[in-house]
Amino acid sequence: MIISAKEREAGSKTAKKIRREGKIPAVLYGLGIENVNLEMDRSEFLSALRKSNRNDKFDLNIEGKGSFNVFVKSLQREPVTEDIQHVDFYKLTDDRMIQVDVPVKLVGESKGVKLGGKLYQPRRKISVFAFPKDIPNEITIDISDMQIGDVFHVFDLDLPEGVTVKSSKNFTIAAVLGASKEEQEEIAEEEEEAEEGTEE
Repeated sequence: MIISAKEREAGSKTAKKIRREGKIPAVLYGLGIENVNLEMDRSEFLSALRKSNRNDKFDLNIEGKGSFNVFVKSLQREPVTEDIQHVDFYKLTDDRMIQVDVPVKLVGESKGVKLGGKLYQPRRKISVFAFPKDIPNEITIDISDMQIGDVFHVFDLDLPEGVTVKSSKNFTIAAVLGASKEEQEEIAEEEEEAEEGTEE
């Protein structure tokens, strides 16, 4: 996907003026280049963003400077409206690993949850190192076989080739916690009522 941009002057006043004109201020940085302050058409950028996945790569075409292989390092949003206020682009280098945050997606319904346990997911993303070509959009974990008391740690991940975890491997990603006594009694009552309804 291609994103068009052009250079702008630095400064908060310029950034505010750009936003009033319906554009988005941005910056490009990375290994071997000086920071480049940019402005982009808001509609064009949002359209490209909607068509992309997390950590997708873009061709950033800067007027008068050429094209750069980049990914969106961060988005700054307005707290109330969540409108994008600023974009940080990072220039990728094919032969250099980069640190990125990758979302963790849990799929399936665990056996423990079906028995009344509660799913606990303290980490919804993990920080990894990878070459640009190996950066995953997300990491999927099948929790179908997790019973009450089971814990899935970072070291249990089956990571794609070329991807390594930056954070401690002892961190918990997901766990199935046991229900309280009161919750267990409620579940038992619901099951009894369901059985009685079936017999009728």
